[in-house]
Amino acid sequence: MLSKTLKNAAGKLFDPLAKVLGKIGIRPNHITIAGVVLTIYAAWLLYGQNIYYAFLVGMIASLFDGADGLVARATKTTSIRGGYLDATLDRYADCIAFSALILCDWINPLPIESLDFISGQMWAMAAMIGAFQTSYCRAAAERLGVSQEGIGLIERPERWFILGMGLLIGQFMNDVETIITIVVAALAVLGNLTAFQRMNHFWNEAKDE
Repeated sequence: MLSKTLKNAAGKLFDPLAKVLGKIGIRPNHITIAGVVLTIYAAWLLYGQNIYYAFLVGMIASLFDGADGLVARATKTTSIRGGYLDATLDRYADCIAFSALILCDWINPLPIESLDFISGQMWAMAAMIGAFQTSYCRAAAERLGVSQEGIGLIERPERWFILGMGLLIGQFMNDVETIITIVVAALAVLGNLTAFQRMNHFWNEAKDE
């Protein structure tokens, strides 16, 4: 998957910076919490329809989301508590971002006659469910001994990149509602397909005692 490739590239690129951050006393948990605070700020900007600023802050928050793990590995400070905090706050961040989109009232039924019975709120909820289930399927599988790294169509980094670019393109084209509706519907489909891929992968790989 793209996120795995990007993660490996980012690790090589930012490893020296991660070590410097560790030396000056910045810990992975600090970065995790800062990332969620930035996500809340981005959601507030989005609700106020300051799309360019929301995009910028959201991208910085995404960098923070990956930086905590880099700092933990570079400084050899990985911990069970840190992993738990990161996973838990990631779900809050997902919920906050999708809630902001719903409150902005930008997501409408798709302009496709056979699908126009599905409301914008339903697409947003389906996208949020897909996001949650993608993460949960991997966590549940790995807890039971089946690795799911790189399994599935789309993970969190791709999801937020696609969403951010959708907002930016929509603002540039002066048609945020249409573009973001298409993007959220696509994320709903891709996210839930990824969850089903992971369920199928676990079912095929798991071995009953």
